[in-house]
Amino acid sequence: MSSGISLGVSGLEAEVGDHICGLYAGQPQRDQVVIPFLEAGLAAGDKCICVVDETDPAKIFKKLGRSGATSASAPAKQLDVIRAADLYLRSGQFSADEIIGAWKAAVADAMYDGRFNLVRAVETWSRRDVVPDMQELLQLESEMNRYMPLYPQIVVCLYDIERFGAGIIVDLLKTHPRMLIGEMLIENPYYLTPDELLAGASRDLVPDEPAAGAAYDSDKAIAEAAKWYFEETTGST
Repeated sequence: MSSGISLGVSGLEAEVGDHICGLYAGQPQRDQVVIPFLEAGLAAGDKCICVVDETDPAKIFKKLGRSGATSASAPAKQLDVIRAADLYLRSGQFSADEIIGAWKAAVADAMYDGRFNLVRAVETWSRRDVVPDMQELLQLESEMNRYMPLYPQIVVCLYDIERFGAGIIVDLLKTHPRMLIGEMLIENPYYLTPDELLAGASRDLVPDEPAAGAAYDSDKAIAEAAKWYFEETTGST
């Protein structure tokens, strides 16, 4: 019997501690991941947290209600849908350290509640309600990987590629161990641990170290990452 945890998307299964990134273009594509992901979590009795940019949280509850996922039988406080600005801009500015602290507190509260064995969270980023400093965002996504093992949890980060542009892919590859690409969950060969990212913040993104004395080629590194992502997306070889 599989020990994987259903993502609710295309029959895919994740593992406890997964920090997953996916790209979408527009709200319909976003909801093709967000709604099934939350539905699967509610059905499994997990604590579910949705941080949504650009959309009133009431609309997420409404969509889940139409599917029957938010019925009266669901445990109290099983689902939190939070407007992105209310979490990410609590102090009036976007701070990676403050957001990590807020995440830790929210997940700790869920675990200490005693009713939930797993927290599953989904964050959507569209640069509408919140326009983060990109270095702070990179730090946030990287430092999340230190925090993931502290509690039984799965976090899915979804980025609107139409709003961020293709240039964001390189940073997302650096900071997420797994990528949700179409109907596949892919191990990311470009992922850097937080310590690796800090130690090599100025070096380019490459899957393997070059030969001794060889110079890094930034354009080549970005092209290689983009080529890998394109091939995984299209199924090309």
